Amino acid sequence: MDLIGSIAEIPALEAGQVVVWGAEVSAVSDSVGDLFGLLSGSERLKAERLQVGAAREASVVARGGLRVLLGAYAGVAADAVVIEQLEGGKPVLGDGSVAFSVAHSGDWVVWAFARGGAVGVDLERVRSEVAWESVAKRYFSGEERALLRSMEDPVRVFFDLWVMKEALVKASGVGVFEGMGDAVVSGLDMGVPERAVVGDWFVQRVEAGSKYACAVASDGEVGEQPCYDFGGMRWRG
Repeated sequence: MDLIGSIAEIPALEAGQVVVWGAEVSAVSDSVGDLFGLLSGSERLKAERLQVGAAREASVVARGGLRVLLGAYAGVAADAVVIEQLEGGKPVLGDGSVAFSVAHSGDWVVWAFARGGAVGVDLERVRSEVAWESVAKRYFSGEERALLRSMEDPVRVFFDLWVMKEALVKASGVGVFEGMGDAVVSGLDMGVPERAVVGDWFVQRVEAGSKYACAVASDGEVGEQPCYDFGGMRWRG
């Protein structure tokens, strides 16, 4: 990820871009209090209900960081950002000028932004204890399951496919249980592709190291996908 020093240095969000931001939660723990102060009442209640301290911190960083970055792209103060929900539950910026998505897993949070349109991002920590075979049986296509059976490391492949599928579902806003079976990644002859076209949607994997899998999806072909480190940026006045 590239480093940006301050809010003022964030490049304008251009059409045809999907901009990805990431943060290691433990690296921004000293900012959790300030980020908590940016949350809506419902977001604060959600974070406070979480029993594990690490989970609470991740929730606060995810939602607070989202407001900081949305404010930067929309040209408003972070505490003035208005997030609404569509009928299906998909969160959207009040004025619709910037599309966004957020995900967190383990010790990392990722955000994705696009100028209008729709975008989805998913992040998963790769973990062998997940019952991936039963999940794949329910949500993966025959071609996707065949790829899993043929690979030396099916767990890693499962997560690489899962994040692509979930990013597509989040971009469309239909919900995981309703849409996962229809988000079929094809062209798997050589393994999981870096990019794929699924119906009217475009999805691509994002480099996240050996311990995580990450992907973004959008309703327009992505010409550029910069990645920035939220943890290294000064965002407070």
